[in-house]
Amino acid sequence: MMIKIQEASSLSMEDIECMSDDEDDNLTYEQQRAKRMKKNDEILENLGLTQIANTIATSIQKSKIEKKSSVKKSINLKPERRSLRIANLPAPQDYHPPGENELKSNNSEKDDYNKFKDQSSITIPEEDSDFVEKLNDDLAIKEAVNDFHKLPSNKFVHVLKSLDMNTPSLKVCEKRIYSLAIHPSETSLIIAAGDMRGNLSLYNNRNSEMREYRLHDSPINCISFCTWDSYKLFSTSHDGSVRCGDMDKRTFDIIYKRDWKGNKQSRMNHATWHTEFERNLLIGGGSGHVDVIDIRTPDKIINTAWCHERSVRTVQCHPLEKHHFLTSSGIGEVSLWDIRNMTDKSINPVLQFEHPKSLTSAFFSDSGTKMVSTCNDDKIRIFNTNTLNSSATKPINIIPHNNHTGRWLSVFKAKWNPGRDNEFFIGSMITPKRIQVYNCAGHVLHNLMSTEMTTYCPVIEVHPTQAIYVGGNGSGRLHIFSTKEQLT
Repeated sequence: MMIKIQEASSLSMEDIECMSDDEDDNLTYEQQRAKRMKKNDEILENLGLTQIANTIATSIQKSKIEKKSSVKKSINLKPERRSLRIANLPAPQDYHPPGENELKSNNSEKDDYNKFKDQSSITIPEEDSDFVEKLNDDLAIKEAVNDFHKLPSNKFVHVLKSLDMNTPSLKVCEKRIYSLAIHPSETSLIIAAGDMRGNLSLYNNRNSEMREYRLHDSPINCISFCTWDSYKLFSTSHDGSVRCGDMDKRTFDIIYKRDWKGNKQSRMNHATWHTEFERNLLIGGGSGHVDVIDIRTPDKIINTAWCHERSVRTVQCHPLEKHHFLTSSGIGEVSLWDIRNMTDKSINPVLQFEHPKSLTSAFFSDSGTKMVSTCNDDKIRIFNTNTLNSSATKPINIIPHNNHTGRWLSVFKAKWNPGRDNEFFIGSMITPKRIQVYNCAGHVLHNLMSTEMTTYCPVIEVHPTQAIYVGGNGSGRLHIFSTKEQLT
């Protein structure tokens, strides 16, 4: 057999082609392969495919040569952009943040810190006279026609489900919204909003006009309209000051100011929240103190008490027992105090409601029979405060709720619906975006949602008598839920 293979290997290609299939067994593998390739080439030649393949290969080869020989286009390299902020350099004089020119404001340049805090009074510009006159016409309070918040539970929920965003979101603040307040007027929807830069915006829905005023040097944490004078409002800021806005006088006056200079704990001396006490204000601060001021004697503290080792997040007087006030803190404490025991030294709380982590808020319901707290352990707690004794310190319900909004959003604060003791509202991190209305049993009565609501709204307020819910977001926009008739 070896002799046959060696003999076959000496055969020419012509001799191999003349051999029969039976004789293929005497060929080597290479010779069999060459025979098949030769046969395939003949078939391709007869079909004309060989010529086509050669033509395509030639054209591809020419295109490669042309690309290599073509001259490269010159590229203009732009200088590398570098951050002025990281380099500690000032921004160009002609730079304006996006959207800044969209808002009418009394502030058009970047201001030095404490510039506004040191101004005892800020006057509304003369050019806004027409806006203020129209606003004052709507600030007059008339008796409520139909109080939505006094409806029976079933009708209350029925109205809730009819609410929607009937207008697109409104840009009212330059920066992130920190606080909201809705005037009790039923003539027009009047909203006050405070942002993280210290701007206060006033929006009047009747003529769809808005004005923005720079009043503080830091975020405005709390805004409220005065309950005994419908033409006044109060604003509390992180810069340690509180202002009283008077639409009759057209001024925003300092009525409280913490001195930061020469204080070892100056970073903690910011103001956080205020609440009315008769004709006075109780003001919580970052140092853990609560101060009492008489607005008739501006910038004078008439009483003070050290309530917590860390920041007071919210403060509220009991709706009925006015001598009691409630505070929430950054160290996991909600405490009830007696204002009659306030001294310069620390005072003993009447009751303490322990929490495992820091609080963002704690508020009494309309009659004071319930209390709701918002905690950073992702829980909402309901307490029965009908009787202010030790039994009230144990929650009657604990509701799971994601309260971590992150660094770019304001914090959640669960708040009671005015005039009700069983329903409260709060923002939500659930998608699609929504505002949630709960009852004390922990059931979601309704989710206020809309295709127009494309961002989270952590700051929420409701009209004192009407079915109007307003949510503020991180870009200075308002989302208004109402019936169609209420905004016409």
